[in-house]
Amino acid sequence: MGLVSGGLNGRRFRITTSLPADFRDAWLEAVRTGAFVPVPDAADAEPRSGWVDVFDAANNRFELNTFLYDRYVVLSLRSDKKAVNGRYFKIALAERFAAVMEMRGVEKLSKEEKAEIEEALSTELHARALPSVSTTDVVWDIHSGEVIVFATSDAVLERIVAHFEGTFDVRLRPERQCDWVAEKYEWKEIIERVEKHVPDARGGYGTAGFQDGYRVDDPFEGADVPLAADFLTWLWLQSESADGHFRVIEGVRDTVVEEHADEMWNDVTESLKNADVTLWLESKLKLQDIEALETPDTQILLGVAPSTTPAARRGLSSGKRPVEAQLGMKLNDLEVGMSLSATGAGLVVGGLKLPFEVKSGQEEKIFERMLLLDLVHSTVKKLYQQFFLDRTSDAWAPKVDSWLNDADLAAK
Repeated sequence: MGLVSGGLNGRRFRITTSLPADFRDAWLEAVRTGAFVPVPDAADAEPRSGWVDVFDAANNRFELNTFLYDRYVVLSLRSDKKAVNGRYFKIALAERFAAVMEMRGVEKLSKEEKAEIEEALSTELHARALPSVSTTDVVWDIHSGEVIVFATSDAVLERIVAHFEGTFDVRLRPERQCDWVAEKYEWKEIIERVEKHVPDARGGYGTAGFQDGYRVDDPFEGADVPLAADFLTWLWLQSESADGHFRVIEGVRDTVVEEHADEMWNDVTESLKNADVTLWLESKLKLQDIEALETPDTQILLGVAPSTTPAARRGLSSGKRPVEAQLGMKLNDLEVGMSLSATGAGLVVGGLKLPFEVKSGQEEKIFERMLLLDLVHSTVKKLYQQFFLDRTSDAWAPKVDSWLNDADLAAK
């Protein structure tokens, strides 16, 4: 699954170390060393993993041009695992016990004898079994240092990250929302704003500094779910107050004086009138009481424009907050779909639907897909940067309260 086929769901990581001088030769040797080696007669259930060509899971013979496409390292981790049907194994084991007892002329087998027979049968059946095969694509943009692993399972991610790091001798660090904000604002300002307006977050406490340009501590830690839920609330609020129009503001902003935060909010709203992004909530909206420690009260709304329903307003008024939303987004003539979720890992983007046009040509497919993925990712990132200013201002709570009250009146 991943870049060239299957779903586009995945996780993003960052590499902050510099490339070695002889990286091409070193990588070719490393990828060949970490390539998939088939073991058709394997007699155990252990998965066997290794790199294969992203366009051909049977190809484990690499040249530089089969995994390095200009600025992109593109590989697929193939994993083969054998399994024996559990019900069949029980039947076969009972039959094997009966055959051994008949051959030995006994009516009962000891515990040790049974364990020995079971182990031998398991080895025999696994050697004859066909493996299940899975592939997971990985893309590394060597210019930006961003790495996309097209997997969501923690177990799969752990296996791929370990194999990737072992192959390229690098450290993959999960991309965080604080990294998005730090691309535009200074860490000092980020920490000051978080400590003032997001009391549940770590802020600057226990700061361990930087390693290879990567900030070890996350100032947002402790408030990952609330901040992500607030971002969904901000999108919801802005999409209604500005008819879904957003402007992705470029460049470095002027310093905002705190006492003018309310005017700042209005200025942002005004700028949305000449928007280059249109965003709307569609088909699914999940609201949850994120303050509940156990069994949180959850409300799932489905259908066309669920955020506009009276039920959605009542859910917000009762203290629930959006933790998952299906979104539609239009960037000029490009229309995409995605889901955004508030999780313990922060904001997670999933369910991407992109209008791919290129049908042939390996390099062309890679470049088109990466271009569109980067466009969507950059847009969400810039929206989050704008949200961060609003969320860490004195204007946040009054504006949300005013919006909720207006929404309540409109729903009656």
